[in-house]
Amino acid sequence: DVMTVTVNGQPQQLPPGTTVAGLIESLGLVVGSVVAEHNGTALLRSEVKDVVVADGDVVELVRAVAGG
Repeated sequence: DVMTVTVNGQPQQLPPGTTVAGLIESLGLVVGSVVAEHNGTALLRSEVKDVVVADGDVVELVRAVAGG
């Protein structure tokens, strides 16, 4: 069984129970190197491992850039 989550405007097929952290890792990214927004709410780094995505959710991932 799979669910469809929109990630940066693109549909992604994921197994049910996937966390935002699991999604980030499945895309080959490092948790902590990206800022995640789940259904319009920015997540703290400590939240990405606890938030479970559901079918139809929208996730935006933006690479965090150090410096100023």
